[in-house]
Amino acid sequence: MGLTWDRVKLWLWARFFILLIAVGSGSQRRRMSHNNGIAGRGKLRIVDDPKFPAADFFEPGREWVVRLRHASSGYMDDAMSPVRSASIKFADTRYVSPFDLQLNTGRHCFFWNAASFLEFAFSRDEHEGVEYVKYHTKYADGRKSAADAQIKVPESFATMYYHSHTPFAWKAKDGVARYVRFRLIPGDRAPEQPPPNPEWVAKVRDDPALAPIAADQRAVDGETRDVNYLKNEWAARVRSGPVHYILQVQFHEVKPNDPDVIRNPLEPWDEATHPYLDMATVVIDALLSHKEQDQMAFEVTNMPASMDFLPARSMQDYNSLNYMRRQAVWAIRARRLVSMIFGLQKPIADGDMSVRNKRLPGM
Repeated sequence: MGLTWDRVKLWLWARFFILLIAVGSGSQRRRMSHNNGIAGRGKLRIVDDPKFPAADFFEPGREWVVRLRHASSGYMDDAMSPVRSASIKFADTRYVSPFDLQLNTGRHCFFWNAASFLEFAFSRDEHEGVEYVKYHTKYADGRKSAADAQIKVPESFATMYYHSHTPFAWKAKDGVARYVRFRLIPGDRAPEQPPPNPEWVAKVRDDPALAPIAADQRAVDGETRDVNYLKNEWAARVRSGPVHYILQVQFHEVKPNDPDVIRNPLEPWDEATHPYLDMATVVIDALLSHKEQDQMAFEVTNMPASMDFLPARSMQDYNSLNYMRRQAVWAIRARRLVSMIFGLQKPIADGDMSVRNKRLPGM
């Protein structure tokens, strides 16, 4: 790819935005997102008889000691309904690893390229649990994503499904060009709880007047569960566990006439033509301390040689979303440096109702 003005704009915006994040969230000792989390360690094992295209690193039966972190984006109150995440580090380390995998609830990403991501970020306008009204009013895809991913009153981190959304290149041993996506599901293959509601998602998508509902992440009226109920529930599962998951993969074989939407992180692939295949089992049997999980960081550039980023040519390119994410290392380093100087942020205490329906400063 030659150097063009579109690529220069992408380069400039990516670095300008991450500088703002490094100065803002980094100086507050907070992550760019998903500050409210809990983590454990355990083992990930590639299945013995994989049905996915063979690739180096993902050999049958190979095992890693891993760390898995569940978190909620934006808010420190578990009873609210933000996006939730599951992130897997293929190492028992704070940062360096051969592979970091980050997944979120919902089948649709909230944004589809660098341009929409920046518009989303700069239109937050948060008011005690309601945010992004302007963005959701403008974009039906934003409303659809919120209605699908912001799950209200989940039972557990362990009962939700998590998706990687953005496709990556898969360098199989057979030399066939493919894209790959990932999904993490409960180890017993139970249906997602609460179950998806496609009728409600479609209704919110098609009606701009429902934007305030899509933007509303507040706890339900009369909520009595603790602000840490999801973290406490998962910790209890691990202590009495272990907790089991299945990591799955989905592939698209690249063709010259592929529609551009194939690379759109907002649109899932049809499971009838792109079935999910089991890649690995994940067993988490120990909890990390608050210090261990807070110091840990996941970086999209921690990736095996058998995978790669898809090239991004402009702010509108679907692949530009991962281009933005690749710059996150600078915000991670800023947060780590400030935390080394001033210490870690304290966890939210059980019963601390001051965080209900509110963001903390610097988030």
